[in-house]
Amino acid sequence: MVDRAAVLARLARLVAAVDPRRQLVVRLCEASRQLVGARGSSININSAEIGNRLTLAATDNVAAQLENLQDILGEGPCRDAFRLNRPVVTDLQAAAEQLWPAFARSALESAGAVTIHCFPMRSAGHPFGVYSVYTKNGLQEPADVVQFLADAVGVAVLSDASAAEPDSPLTARSVVHQATGMVVVQLQVSPDDALAILRAHAFAHDATVQQIAEQIVDRRLDFREGS
Repeated sequence: MVDRAAVLARLARLVAAVDPRRQLVVRLCEASRQLVGARGSSININSAEIGNRLTLAATDNVAAQLENLQDILGEGPCRDAFRLNRPVVTDLQAAAEQLWPAFARSALESAGAVTIHCFPMRSAGHPFGVYSVYTKNGLQEPADVVQFLADAVGVAVLSDASAAEPDSPLTARSVVHQATGMVVVQLQVSPDDALAILRAHAFAHDATVQQIAEQIVDRRLDFREGS
């Protein structure tokens, strides 16, 4: 049984030790990484309405790249953890190739032989994001502790007042939604096809889906002009 009070007390001490000038979501990401003994971690929020996701924080370049690959390719363990509402653990050198072939090949090049652990962040049992970590030698905490931690971190992120600031990542998640709608109008395609076009364009230009979405919303990119 998870000692919730003890886990939260440890998390609070670790958060307090991280640079207070950084956003709370960034401090939570780093503190929780230390608590579970992972090499890197990330936090993302999902929008079920249009199927897009936004990374709010990543502790290092590898964690950020693993998230970005899943955004671009539309497959991977974090996406399944959210869709299935359960933890997904995968060894990149083992089962990943069978489950997500495109992601597995690219992820191995970026991260090497690591294990990715993805835990849905839930409120009232419903997932709204995913807490993800990668390791080489396993986690220091059992899965039920990490799942509780994921839920606690998620609730803290949603309730963080600073996350509602105009330039925060949480507010920026609407940009992908808006850009998807604009591509629907530009090309007269379905929302799913529009999002696929965004991902393909991001992959072709070595950019993130968020960056391409911002170009569309700012009208620097218009697919009707053959950009």
